Amino acid sequence: MFNFCRFILLGLVCLILLLWSGPTHAETPDTVTFVNGDQLTGKLINVLAGSVNFHSDILGNVTIPLPKIKALHTSRQFAVVEKDQHVNRKTITAQVPTGALDLEHDTLHLQLPPSSERSFPVSNTGSVIDADLFHRELQKAFDPLYGWTGSITLGATLVTATNSAQTYTGTVALVRSIPTSAWLPPMSKTTLNLSATYGLAKDPEIISGGNVFQGASVSKTDIKHGDTEYDKYFSQDIFGLVNASADHNFGNGLQLQQAYGAGLGWSVLRAPRNNFDVKASLLYEQQQFYNGLISGLGTPNVNLVGAALTENWARTFAHGVKLNENVTLSPAFNVVKAYSGVANANLIFPVYKKLNFTVSSTDNYLGDPAEGFKRNSFQFTSGVTYTLK
Repeated sequence: MFNFCRFILLGLVCLILLLWSGPTHAETPDTVTFVNGDQLTGKLINVLAGSVNFHSDILGNVTIPLPKIKALHTSRQFAVVEKDQHVNRKTITAQVPTGALDLEHDTLHLQLPPSSERSFPVSNTGSVIDADLFHRELQKAFDPLYGWTGSITLGATLVTATNSAQTYTGTVALVRSIPTSAWLPPMSKTTLNLSATYGLAKDPEIISGGNVFQGASVSKTDIKHGDTEYDKYFSQDIFGLVNASADHNFGNGLQLQQAYGAGLGWSVLRAPRNNFDVKASLLYEQQQFYNGLISGLGTPNVNLVGAALTENWARTFAHGVKLNENVTLSPAFNVVKAYSGVANANLIFPVYKKLNFTVSSTDNYLGDPAEGFKRNSFQFTSGVTYTLK
């Protein structure tokens, strides 16, 4: 019996090795030929807003304006949507053709199965999307991890001398837009943002000539923030939302601020490189300050009913430089002085493949800080950002 099992096991191993070493058919790479004759091989991602998004094993993801491309050839299937073509989920299959792609002399040729062809002027082409992605999003075949994109940013400052200081910053920004194709009617969007800044500076006592030149001191920076939001689109531009956030800011004497809200939003601009949203929501908010026996400040905790008015702007400029900016104003109805606000802006500069350099600023304002603390805290940070796709 043992020999028989060993024989079966040996046969399975041989079969696996045979299949593993058998002939494989590598996917033919896509090619881009520039007007100057240079050529780039890799994988076409999509064509949006007059630009070709292409992945090269050497250069990573690159964005190429269509006028700089002489020819483009793909072996994979793509869906082509014409400019100003209005489609919905009921008519999209009949109106949007799919096939292998060839671009030559300002004309896009789509090889349709089984043996027909359809041509489009490049100037009349709105979007070109991978056919597998096209059908997956059309059939709503999503799993919980599908569609997430975002970035992770890390920064640090270390000083070691007579005085010592250390500061660490980190942010995680994730977004999931369903569908991921910009030209399909929007269904939902989920965002998750986490950020933290921690710093510690120590100054020793310095005595010179019998006099105290500098007294010993320790200062701390401790700011943490997290928020999440789910948007459900009722139309192309209008959506409902629910959100939650949590904040800790030692600079304002704020131990914990938690807020939960629901409201409506309006996508004023929706374009592949330019998005602008405005939102309004009603909030329940609780603020807990440093107080009691530990700090002796005696600032009472408060429960608030208020609102949040928010604007978000995301813009992609030339060479892939991105600007993200948002402002939120939160008036309180039951305790008028407990209003708050936050403004954030960051610039992301591409460096190499998925690595970027980021500079950002955040301004937090609290109308009712703990006793002895200032109302405003401002941060300016820079760091290395890794883009998730």
